[in-house]
Amino acid sequence: MPRLLPRLLKILQDAPEPSSLSNGYTRYKKRVSMKNTIPETPTFSPEGRTHSILFDDANPITQGHLYNRHKSLPPRVRLVKPLQDTGGHDHPREMTNEEREWWSSPYLRMLTSPLRECQITRKKLPRDFLIRLAPVRLPASQGVREQQTLVPDGVEHPKFNPRRSTPACYIVCWKDAVPFATNRIPLRKFSPSLTVPPLLSVRIGYQLRLRVLQELDLLTKRLAASPLDDPAATVLRRLTRSEWNVVRQTNSIPYKDAVALMVVPPVNQNPDTKERPQPSAQLNIADIVQNDTDSSENSPRPLPPLSVLHPVTDDDIGSPLLPNAKAPLYHGLSLFPARPQRAALHKALCKLLEAERRARSRALPTSDSSQYEKSARARGDAKGSHAFLLCSNQHTANRADVVPLAIALWRLRMWEGQAYGDAAETSHWEVGAGWRLSWANQMY
Repeated sequence: MPRLLPRLLKILQDAPEPSSLSNGYTRYKKRVSMKNTIPETPTFSPEGRTHSILFDDANPITQGHLYNRHKSLPPRVRLVKPLQDTGGHDHPREMTNEEREWWSSPYLRMLTSPLRECQITRKKLPRDFLIRLAPVRLPASQGVREQQTLVPDGVEHPKFNPRRSTPACYIVCWKDAVPFATNRIPLRKFSPSLTVPPLLSVRIGYQLRLRVLQELDLLTKRLAASPLDDPAATVLRRLTRSEWNVVRQTNSIPYKDAVALMVVPPVNQNPDTKERPQPSAQLNIADIVQNDTDSSENSPRPLPPLSVLHPVTDDDIGSPLLPNAKAPLYHGLSLFPARPQRAALHKALCKLLEAERRARSRALPTSDSSQYEKSARARGDAKGSHAFLLCSNQHTANRADVVPLAIALWRLRMWEGQAYGDAAETSHWEVGAGWRLSWANQMY
């Protein structure tokens, strides 16, 4: 032992530091391609052979691993540095325009996420349609022994809250399914003392809304660092009052690249204190429960629906055989019932809009700068409304990835039950009332 300890101390001193960020987010290793050149299949016929096939340099009998086929590296949205020929068989390539258009669709990205089994419905669904739950050990207190409880895991962005590596389970992204978690999830598989907290549904909803604010923050930083070379690459813009009136009168969104339309007015003043709430993304669970109780008791009228699907129309007629695309219109009052979080949402959208304005002013020629300033001082129906249009296409994909924000909004929509209504009210790729009825019968 005296000889071993000095060696261990020297090894620990010479060991490189782990590659991790300051906030605890682990940096993943670079993906390495396993694609190789498959040799030609030799002939098994004895004609023309002077020795057995087992003596060949490469044969499928003793060297079968040489004939295994592997996928190539996935394409990248864009390549910053030019490729250098290193003599390998597989090199990263840039996406084509068609692949970039697919990549910019939040619906395709959600449907192509890895499949996981829901512990409540016993159905395999894409991971973006599920909520991951992981056990957490609670410290022992006086008179209470150590216990474990289920908490949402991986709901927030990994840069802010990394996902735990402990064993976990998945449930469907729907708050009405949480009460059945105690009966359907095999809790004893994790620990005999594992329990489901009573405020699990409130915590999941809070983290889903926090994920939206986190994605807005990250998207703002990406847009601030990327120039606007193409006018078609505009990610967010505020609709004018005349454009918003067209949307309300026609019940359609006349922008083919729209993935979300958010109506988020500024938060009104408190009638008692005459002050606006301070924007805050972090809230206590007790404050959220109290806010839900106050809003349900003191609200003079019911809240608008969290989202409404509107067809996306454009000037192109397209194929009559394909259904019309739809985009959700989100109401900020129902999307973020808590006033501090709703104020944080409005502030984040204005900050993102300011980043777009700065990028556009840098891209405009000097002759058009005065015209841009006049449009900013518009009046009447040309003034900006409270509707924020979020767009995603192959052009915006070169600047920043808008899809994570659209997915975060859609997951919040699913959590509130917007994807489990009647078949006539849901989209063609969502879950209809038939599945809901069969699921309820299975629970009981």
